[in-house]
Amino acid sequence: MLISYKFQNFRSFKGKTQLNMEAGTQRTLDENLIRENRLRILPSAVIYGANASGKSNIIMSLALMREIVLQGSLEASSPDLSTMELYPFAHGSEQKPMLFEVEFTNEGSRFLYSFEVLTKLFEKEKRQIISEQLWMSSSKETIQIFERSLQRVTIKREKKVLSLIQYNEKLLAEFENKINKNLDPAELFLTHAFKTVISSEIADKVIDFFKNKLIVVSDFTLKKTNLTFSAADMPDKDFLAWNKTLDGFVKNADFGPQKILFKSQKSEDEHSADMQLVSIYKSGKRDVMVSAELMESRGTLKLLDFAIPFETLFTKGGIFVLDEFDAAIHPELIKGIIALFNDQSVNKKGAQLVFTTHNPIYLSNKIFRRDQIKFVEKDKDTFESTIYSLADFGSTDVRNDQNYLLNYFKGKYGTLPYIDFSKLFAKEAEEGE
Repeated sequence: MLISYKFQNFRSFKGKTQLNMEAGTQRTLDENLIRENRLRILPSAVIYGANASGKSNIIMSLALMREIVLQGSLEASSPDLSTMELYPFAHGSEQKPMLFEVEFTNEGSRFLYSFEVLTKLFEKEKRQIISEQLWMSSSKETIQIFERSLQRVTIKREKKVLSLIQYNEKLLAEFENKINKNLDPAELFLTHAFKTVISSEIADKVIDFFKNKLIVVSDFTLKKTNLTFSAADMPDKDFLAWNKTLDGFVKNADFGPQKILFKSQKSEDEHSADMQLVSIYKSGKRDVMVSAELMESRGTLKLLDFAIPFETLFTKGGIFVLDEFDAAIHPELIKGIIALFNDQSVNKKGAQLVFTTHNPIYLSNKIFRRDQIKFVEKDKDTFESTIYSLADFGSTDVRNDQNYLLNYFKGKYGTLPYIDFSKLFAKEAEEGE
């Protein structure tokens, strides 16, 4: 589960910014919360903001952190890393590092992992990791596993740490010296030397969160609907399960076709064959099979693209972070999906959903708690974005029984854009006379 995500000096965000998924003190909709040990975690959150306010930058920064961890390097040839430049805050004269920090739980352990990157705009060869830290927590204590400053790593010598990594102090010192002599300024210590030399068990738990538990979808991740792929990547049991999931989505979402499913383009025993998403329609007494890409709407394809990740989230847990999740999808369908995450009788694995939107229909105390509703606003003078929640206004300013939607359009929460094109078109009309 995601507890908190912090970042700093990235695109429109200058100061340290936090996406906090730990619940506040309010008791409204308290039954929706995910509880793990002493934690009270939000199962979902929605982020509002005007165009160019910076809300997409939150999603992009998290996508970048994920990609850097999985690649293990700032110089990786990944399409995402080569396409998504690490943009520092552009309006400051002082060069400062970018911070990426995430606190989460995975496989019964609680972690805080962070690193700082120093870079210059459009100068990829100047990128370097200047700090890196890993902490582990239990119900009794929080311990630091390692700390990195520039090209020097220090692995902590506390008894608890030595026990976890199964090293004695003398042997650890020898490895630490060798590591520091060969530490690459563009490589993460976690995914390289720490994993291969110090503790693959601890490193794997952290990396697994980014690889298998954190799903980030935005325009910047180059995510496209996967309508065709190799059958070798889909075992027979997954093939049947995925088609069952898709069938459930079609029936419950009231789509047009009778059925949408994955089908092999060759014989079923040829695991080298390609699997294609197809739609089945009734034509008289016979079924007609056509490519889903040709027949289905953008919204249908988008929702189907999310069907399998949802299945994984509710069976194994994880967090789904999406930019403009509801684009081309009916709001009532989105409400239904939000309800699944908020219903702990269904969401037994602690899955989480975070998404950005422009649609104010979700501003309801029947759908979200105050701390689940986030806003992003950009200062018109400094060009700096900030994030805050409805709960930050305080219970005296925003009561649980208030009409959030009405207050939003009154401008009480900020983030509402001021739009006036009249002068522009009046000028054009005058010039055309």
